[in-house]
Amino acid sequence: MKRRDIIKGMAAMPLLGLMDPFDSVLAAMPEKFKKKRLVIDTHIETWNFDPRFPFKHPENPNAKAAIEAPIENQVKQMKDFNITYGVLINPRYYGWDNSYKAHCLKTYPNLFVAHGLLNPHDPKIVDNLRYWVNEHGFQGMRFSPIYHPKETWLNSPAHYPLWKEAEKLGLCFNYYIVPHQMPMLEDMAERFPGVKIVVDHAGKPDLKAADCWPEFKKMFKLSRFKNVWISNSEPYEMSEVKKYPYEDTLPFYKAIYEEFGAKQIIWGTGYPFPRWELPMDKELEFMYKYCDFYTEKDLDLIMGKNALEIWRFPKKA
Repeated sequence: MKRRDIIKGMAAMPLLGLMDPFDSVLAAMPEKFKKKRLVIDTHIETWNFDPRFPFKHPENPNAKAAIEAPIENQVKQMKDFNITYGVLINPRYYGWDNSYKAHCLKTYPNLFVAHGLLNPHDPKIVDNLRYWVNEHGFQGMRFSPIYHPKETWLNSPAHYPLWKEAEKLGLCFNYYIVPHQMPMLEDMAERFPGVKIVVDHAGKPDLKAADCWPEFKKMFKLSRFKNVWISNSEPYEMSEVKKYPYEDTLPFYKAIYEEFGAKQIIWGTGYPFPRWELPMDKELEFMYKYCDFYTEKDLDLIMGKNALEIWRFPKKA
């Protein structure tokens, strides 16, 4: 190597060190994706060990987290990677107590909207919904029938008042759900078109099954509803390869895209730094580089603009 080439390389090193994380991600992307766009993380689960917010896991009362993932970490990630807004989802650790999410929303009102959890068997479920919405400004709730695969409360007539109230309040319900439960969700999507619905984590296809496609395709019937969006999130959870870039998941994300179109897909991560599965630069790279079936316009919708159709985000001060 010539001396002048060495000097040029040394001169470039400080500039690389000053490059912000998002610009570093863009530098590695295909040319057509090298643009800054509105980015909204639609699935953020945060928790800490503050005794004011004790864990009350409904299925596992003794559940403990190995590390904290506090809201402050998410705020830093959003600044580092130019993420404009986020949707806070109460993790299962806290059970039906959404106090930590209310605290996060109050602390950072210009960055987030929030979803809580409700006990689907509570006879006061409608009152509980009103409380978190009216008193704490929540814009939706998350339900997780995946933990109780044999139960049928999802489309029970007992839940009709809940959905009617959600229509009245203009709310969103997101569902952590397995494929065989999709027909129940389809029933409610048709009965209550005023409720916005998000299906979490690409509908959780079971890649361990000999042939998971017939079950997975039960979700496709939801594509006819304009009030339904699919969350392209957590490929590491779906994958059986368990190695980035999780190539075994890509056919499923592509099938969702082909069936629903870009207007009914949103992007989310799952929780803030520290991410033990996938750091934020890889989250973005997975979408921009490895999901190469998305066009630049598709990514504008999926990474941010579609979320504006679902939630009422604050205007930044």
